[in-house]
Amino acid sequence: MPDKISYSDVIAAEDELLRQRRAKLVGEAFAAALADNRFGIALSGGGIRSATINMGILKTLHKFGLIKQADYLSTVSGGGYTGAYLQATLREKGQENQLFDEEHIDYLRKRGEYLFPGTGGVKIWNQVTLVVAFLVSFLMSLVSPAVLLALVGGSYFFFKYYDLVEIDFTDALQRHVAWLLPEVLYVGLGLVVTHYLLNVAAVYRLGISNRFNRVETGFVLLVLLTFSWPVVQSFQSIKAPNGEQLLVFLTVGFVLVLMGLLTNPNATSFHRFYRKQLADAFLHFARENKNVLLKNLFQPGSDAEDDYFAPYPLINTCLNLQSSKDPNFQGAKASDYFLLSPLFCGAKLVGYVPTATANGYRQMTLPAAVTISAAAVNPGLGIYSNKLLSILLTIFNLRLGFWTWNPLRMKTSWPVVWWPFYFFYELFGRIGTDKKMVNISDGGHIENLGVMELLRRQCKLIISVDAGADSSFLFADLENLTVRARNELGIDIRFRRDQVPEDVMRVKPSHGYSRKRFVVADLYQLWDKIEENGEEKIIHYPGGKKTGVFVYVKSTVTAPVGRPDISPEKDPLKYGTYKYKIYNPDFPHESTADQFFDPIQWESYYQLGQFIAADMLGCDNLNDFDVDHAFTIPLDELYRHFDKDVQLFGSMPVPLPAARARAMEEVVLDPSAEVTEATEAGEAVSQYEI
Repeated sequence: MPDKISYSDVIAAEDELLRQRRAKLVGEAFAAALADNRFGIALSGGGIRSATINMGILKTLHKFGLIKQADYLSTVSGGGYTGAYLQATLREKGQENQLFDEEHIDYLRKRGEYLFPGTGGVKIWNQVTLVVAFLVSFLMSLVSPAVLLALVGGSYFFFKYYDLVEIDFTDALQRHVAWLLPEVLYVGLGLVVTHYLLNVAAVYRLGISNRFNRVETGFVLLVLLTFSWPVVQSFQSIKAPNGEQLLVFLTVGFVLVLMGLLTNPNATSFHRFYRKQLADAFLHFARENKNVLLKNLFQPGSDAEDDYFAPYPLINTCLNLQSSKDPNFQGAKASDYFLLSPLFCGAKLVGYVPTATANGYRQMTLPAAVTISAAAVNPGLGIYSNKLLSILLTIFNLRLGFWTWNPLRMKTSWPVVWWPFYFFYELFGRIGTDKKMVNISDGGHIENLGVMELLRRQCKLIISVDAGADSSFLFADLENLTVRARNELGIDIRFRRDQVPEDVMRVKPSHGYSRKRFVVADLYQLWDKIEENGEEKIIHYPGGKKTGVFVYVKSTVTAPVGRPDISPEKDPLKYGTYKYKIYNPDFPHESTADQFFDPIQWESYYQLGQFIAADMLGCDNLNDFDVDHAFTIPLDELYRHFDKDVQLFGSMPVPLPAARARAMEEVVLDPSAEVTEATEAGEAVSQYEI
């Protein structure tokens, strides 16, 4: 491992891999143009709502060959569900045309309630299991503080009576062996049976691998056999000699230290349950790649074309810095962008490590990385951290965040962690970078759009999908991005005069709909950092230097043209968002707390995503392109479409549809026809044209 991996080293390695990918998929000329036309797609957080909208958007982009031309797919939280689906499914299938198979979509639609899947008795069983799992997880989480308090209390009594003790270790050990079998076997056997039943009833439901369960069960058996004797004897032999009492203290102390090494909070939190439910829902068809290692998503130097179908994944998490002593962060609710990717993991503040070789990262799976990126509930909440809330969340074990190895200290730290300290770090908000482990959580705790990493990589074209809940259209995530981009990177995101989001996307009560689904901004570099003679200097660009185009997509519903088909006699899965919005006025900004989508709700968001993307590309009728890759939109033309408003459709020949896709059989008004307030009888706008 190199002594220090800089951010420029990370970018250089990614560029080399991206050139290989471009050469394999498109050609050498496209690979050579990487520095001039990097293209990134960012999928925001927002739970199952974001995942479903983004699934529809990616399907439409895939239809026109834009997924394989994207260099980066940057995801946060719920956007990562869809990103993981794309990555793992493409690796498993080995071909692009099966990515959005109807079988896959039908399964996802039925798994909208991914936390409690199933119906009837199955759903009730899953809910009961979760309650039991919570109780077990809560009790397990108390082991760490109990261990530390027991050691502190035991040490007090040990040193208080130490001068009264005389020990004959030989006799003590002989008595230990003599007393071990008759009493420990009964206690140990009963507790091992209890542990096994808990495994069957709850722990397996938390998604622990079979191998881990075997190791865990063996460990519990060993611990029980070790400390059962002192526990029993301490109650039965009140008048034991001082030497025996000391032996009890030493035995219990040894066991407590051992337990402290193995009570990993990542194993006692809900991380594993969450990870399993996400993998079962979104990676079901990945099969052998369901638990693909993060490092294996991209293989540098591979000759297989199917190793390059998916864009390079940037999985965004938040590095929590509640107790940072860095003077630059004093008085701030500090955090940093912590990246999880196939080549490198880390943050600028703590440095980067190679994913393939670094301890703790080389074992990380894609489901684990996505689950960490979606860890919305955690004592450390980045810029939203609150000390009182940290105490409550820690005490009740409401933790989805993850403790991982600190890249800053991996070379100097002993590779063993005594976990009880970390319970109190979380409890009292002392999470920082001065320890061998760092705490990472939901990427939305620092930047919910996932755009910052794309700006850092100087992408010329960025498509950002904001699918967060924003029923009041406050654009808080966009504001956070624009402030951070300007202050941290010197990049000014300038929306064009007629495309200011607050003006054209915010719903006015007198109208009821948004005017636009997407807007375009220009990216201007105001200043930049350069190295000169080994020193860092700032160079300014008066007025700004244009570096690219930023396309901001918002989950919105625009007014129908003509009369939408909302007939109640229609197949309930074949109506679009207008009918759903009548009965659910908050659509498409229903609360993120709603993580339980029924099939109709899922379908409405999915269809919305498809047609938002179609509108963004200027495609009036997706029926003309029922076959994926009917033709591919070249990346340079896509850039001109957004930069110069050059239309992609109209001048190009439209292929005849080879087949009708499910739920796409609608009537579409001729765009050249005159639109009147009252349409003729029988004339209707597409039920999906939204």
